[in-house]
Amino acid sequence: MGTRLKHIVPALVVLALLIGLIQLLSAVGIVRSFVLPAPSDVLRALITQRDLLWFHLRETLSVAALGFVLSIILGIVIALLMDAFPLLYRAFYPLLVVSQTIPTMIITPVIVLMFGYGLVPRLVVVLLVCFFPVSINLLQGFTAVDQDQIRLLRTLGAKRRDILRHVKFPSSLVHLFSGIRIAATYCVMAAVLAEWSGGGTGLGIYMLRTKRSYSFDRMFASIILIIILSLAFYYVVILVEKLAMPWKHARPAENKRRQE
Repeated sequence: MGTRLKHIVPALVVLALLIGLIQLLSAVGIVRSFVLPAPSDVLRALITQRDLLWFHLRETLSVAALGFVLSIILGIVIALLMDAFPLLYRAFYPLLVVSQTIPTMIITPVIVLMFGYGLVPRLVVVLLVCFFPVSINLLQGFTAVDQDQIRLLRTLGAKRRDILRHVKFPSSLVHLFSGIRIAATYCVMAAVLAEWSGGGTGLGIYMLRTKRSYSFDRMFASIILIIILSLAFYYVVILVEKLAMPWKHARPAENKRRQE
């Protein structure tokens, strides 16, 4: 715990100083509220608009969470298929890479035109943004597996699914969770982008409405909630990773005792 605090405290101090500086500059009139609202105004908006913010937060959370889970499943399935069938890898891997070069803001309106308004286009946007790092990292994990272990199991008569279950997948967990962590940082913003183009509710819609009405304190309140939601996804993944791979996060002293 002490080591964790040692890493967290400096960042918290810098954040507190930055908030205090913005509050001071706003109070003396150097920074105008239409440029950057005072932190006290943003806090007041979070309190007074909590019911409406909570309603939009739930909408964004549901889309981001469902899209995130589906993107993990899709990413794993694609990686498994490409690993099992090299022809699929050679045919579709370049297309996957090209698909990620298209800016999300450009493709989102096209998806809305294809699927209409509602939940489906927003889920599709989250899927397209989040599945790629999961697939790519898991594929890298498969290629990094010790080939001597695979050859040994094959000489012992192990089938492909046995090799995948006992060697490839366990050895690739580190790579898989690296991809999931990246996807966790993308899913909320992908949901917000989808709401900008085709959503009736959500923090993205709330942000646009408050911007158009020049309620910048409420707009920044929604931005803060988006940041908190993104961090929540990230740290939930870290928690699951620690539960799935406790040996990776063990302290050096514990690792040394285990080796002895």
